[in-house]
Order: sequence, then structure tokens, then C-alpha cells
Amino acid sequence: MPLKEQLLAILEDSEKAAQAFVSELSDEDRAAVGTFEHWCAKDALAHIAHWKDSRAQRLAALARGEEPPPSPPHFEQANLACFERYCDCSWDEVQTFADLAHGQLVDAVNTLTENVLAKPPSGSEGRPLWQDVVRTGYTHVLIHIAGYYSERGWPHRAGQLWKEWGERVAPLDDSPEWQGGVHYNLACSFALTGNQDQAVAELRQALELRPSLTSWSKQDPDLSLLHEMPEYRELYAPEYWWKALDASPQAEALADQFIRALTMFREAVKACPAQEWRKGEAACRRPAGLALHLVESMGSYSSLRAGEGEGGRFDVDWEDKDASKLPSQEDLLSYLDHVEARWAGFLAEADLMAPEELFRWTGSTLLSRAAYVLRHTQHHVAEMCLELHTRGLKAPQWQ
Repeated sequence: MPLKEQLLAILEDSEKAAQAFVSELSDEDRAAVGTFEHWCAKDALAHIAHWKDSRAQRLAALARGEEPPPSPPHFEQANLACFERYCDCSWDEVQTFADLAHGQLVDAVNTLTENVLAKPPSGSEGRPLWQDVVRTGYTHVLIHIAGYYSERGWPHRAGQLWKEWGERVAPLDDSPEWQGGVHYNLACSFALTGNQDQAVAELRQALELRPSLTSWSKQDPDLSLLHEMPEYRELYAPEYWWKALDASPQAEALADQFIRALTMFREAVKACPAQEWRKGEAACRRPAGLALHLVESMGSYSSLRAGEGEGGRFDVDWEDKDASKLPSQEDLLSYLDHVEARWAGFLAEADLMAPEELFRWTGSTLLSRAAYVLRHTQHHVAEMCLELHTRGLKAPQWQ
């Protein structure tokens, strides 16, 4: 099926979902008054219509060969302006606006050629135009309708919407980013309908394909049913980190940032070909040396009490001129497992507000030491990523 036909069919499905949503609302639901922090059904409908109208205007300008209107610099400000514009309108006024916006979006898609829809807008290096149509005309619609259902205790309805969404949009693009998004929303669908095992399986695929979803997935209320499952927790960190994540708000925040930084570090180590691992114009340019320095530094600062310091596992200085003495990638990652577990233990057990007695140059408290080591780790992870870029290799995605 041609791309344009697929998009028009998707927009039709989106409108059917919106009509079903509206038809199930009671008179009380329609008359409800919301706030910007907690929208009622009318607010959600106006918000959906606002962004459809905005997208339609941009597409229509492209079809005429004109420069599209600029995107708002601050989306939350645009959302607030939309809320204030329509919060005092009647249901019928908002419904009329929604019908008009949807019709304009369909008309705008109809005016564009397959070639235009398949490419990013002129002057843009971003995603192809059809993805913007799907996001605004379908995905964004379901986010708010499914969210409304979930908040009111109808998770199965929300789950069914996302299931239908996945079946419709998955064939559009086989890229990791797109497929990661599809698997993510399917995970939400299964979680909402009580199928926890399938939800975790879909979420695992989503995070492998699109790691940038990791942070939001920990907060997404659609996945709350999974939070106590060991299989869910293992997606984000080994078991030894969970004591730190559960210890206190401060320990949780630090553990989360260490997990992200060390995930990037592991990926950087694995991304370096074996023949490049020990090479570098200077000691600070050798991936093996940088990696060893990072891990040994973490180990040395992981003590809570004097005399418990972590000695180096390898009998070599990271700046040694003989690069052949530096550990292999496999040995380095094995050592990291050990040191990472020690740091998780430090964050789980430490009174972070206690005075720093062992490493006073890191700051006045154990919290200062943890922040110091985190900064040091991030600094060298950045150097590792830069070395990969310099050598024409792919660096890990930002976590």
C-alpha cells in the first residue's frame, strides 16, 4: 500500500478512536472543569485538536512551497496557551474545533506527494515527514485518550488502543528507533491489561532498540504493575544496585546516574575493536588505559572505613609505556563488575550526610565524595566516546 494511503488509513483509525472516546462520555464528563495540572475530557480534546491544527498548517505551507510556521520554542507554554484559550469554551465549541482540525490534517496529507512525505522537511536533518503525521495524528491522540481511560480505572481499554496502534504502525518503518517505540507502547498495552510477562518481554526489546526510553520507562504510570517484578528490575540494573536505589532519595539519584554513566562506559568498551583497544598517541588516548584508570579510581574511593580500600587487580600502571601490559576488554569488564558492586554497596550503606574522613579533597561529606567520583567517571566516559568518534567508530547513545 502506498505511504499516503497508509497515513490516511491511520488517521481514520485515530478519528474512530476519538469518536468512541467522546461517545462514551457522560453529560457530567463533558461538563467537567479541569485545571492545567489535571485536564478534564474537554481539555484533552482541545489539546489534541490544537496540535493537529498546528501540524495541518505546517503541512499545508509545505504543499504550497512556503516556509512553514515556526515551531513554538517552549511546548509547555504553547500547551498552557491552548488550555487558557479553550478552558472556558463549551463542549460543542471544542468538538467543532476538533472536527475541523482533523479534517484539515487529512486534507493537508492529501495535498502532499509520496516523495515529500517520505523525506525530512527541507532544511531539516530530522525524521521523515510521515513520522510527524503519525505522531501528531495518531500516537499523540492515543496518549491522551488512553491516559484518560487509565486514570479512571479502565486500563483494559487503554491497553487495547495501544495494541491496535502497534499493529497499525509497526510495518511503517523497520529502524531501531521506530521499532523501539512500537515495542515500548506494546509493553504499556500488555501491562495495562495485566499480561506482565509479555509486557516485560516487549519492554526488554524496546530498551535494547531505543535506550533513550530508559529514563521515562522508570516513571511511566502505564508500567507501574511491573515495578516489583524481578524481571523488570533486572532490565535496569543488577540486583546489587537495588539496595542503593531503595536506600534513600539521595542514594537513588546517585545510583541512577552511576548506572547510566557505567552503561555508557560498558558500551564504549565493547564498541572499541580489539586492534584499537591498546592503541593511542599518548597514554590518555589509549582506550585500555583510560578504562583501567576509571575503574581503579572507582575502586579506590569505594571504602566506607579505613583499611577497606580496593587495591588494583592488575599489576600495571594505566600510563605504562608498554601497552601490552594493559588488561583485555574482557578482563577489564570483569573487574568493573566487582567494582560496580562495591560502589552500589557504598551508596546503599553510607550516611551520605556524614563527614568525609578518608578522602577529604573530594569534599566535606560522603555525598561530596560520591558526586566527585561520578564527575570523574563521566569525564573519562566522555573521553572514551571522543576516542571512538575520532577513530570513526560509533559511540554509545547518551543515557
